[in-house]
Amino acid sequence: MKRLIIIIIALFATTLQTLQAQNQDADALFKKANDAYNEKDYALAAELYQQIVNQGLTAPELSYNLGNAYYKQGDFTHAILNYERAIKQNNEFEDAKNNLKLANQNLVDNLKDIPATNFSAITEMIGKGIGMNGWAIFTLVFLAVGLGQFLIYFFTDSLNLRKFSFSFGFVFIVLCFISLAMGFYTQNLLDQTSEAIVMDKVVTAKSSPDESGTDIFRIHEGLKVSVKDKSAEWLEIRLSDGRIGWIKSSSLEII
Repeated sequence: MKRLIIIIIALFATTLQTLQAQNQDADALFKKANDAYNEKDYALAAELYQQIVNQGLTAPELSYNLGNAYYKQGDFTHAILNYERAIKQNNEFEDAKNNLKLANQNLVDNLKDIPATNFSAITEMIGKGIGMNGWAIFTLVFLAVGLGQFLIYFFTDSLNLRKFSFSFGFVFIVLCFISLAMGFYTQNLLDQTSEAIVMDKVVTAKSSPDESGTDIFRIHEGLKVSVKDKSAEWLEIRLSDGRIGWIKSSSLEII
């Protein structure tokens, strides 16, 4: 038993030392990459940022900086990919959203989104629009107001005020649960929804996951698509304008 405890402690210490060394190495690379970017050596900066990503480390600022390094080189496809990743990691990242809009202006494809017309689509749009942080804030605010009204109900002697505070408090507690449910729903959507960026200059979508399938449309590099299904090395994608087709998975990079 003592030997087992010693082994466990030794493994824990070794793992901790490895993680500390990895973090120190990542910090050093991040500083070098920032210095290279400030010196306008954008290719080196992108290479160093990518080395950190290859270590399995992720952060909104890392993806954002990598996107900027690619943008400065005119590589808008990789810039878009990394701006999208930064936003996925932090939906409130306004700088990444602004730079993404600039990068998207360089795309060949300019698709018009189909307006949401059913309850599920509208709910999804609202959920993703507000984001996890937004729903968390709404939940806490509704809970605080609701509890505050119930405190008034229990500690006031006015009958009219008691009636009002009970009704008002009940409404806000219901809103709190709705907001909480929407938060879980949004998180589930983000976990299940797979989006990707087209990395090849031109891609022809097929009607089926096979080279013999009928050509149905062409798309170009940098375009964001939703991944709906998979069959061997083929992925079924959906465009923002509603079109659906199959393309090779090697033509895409998952956000």
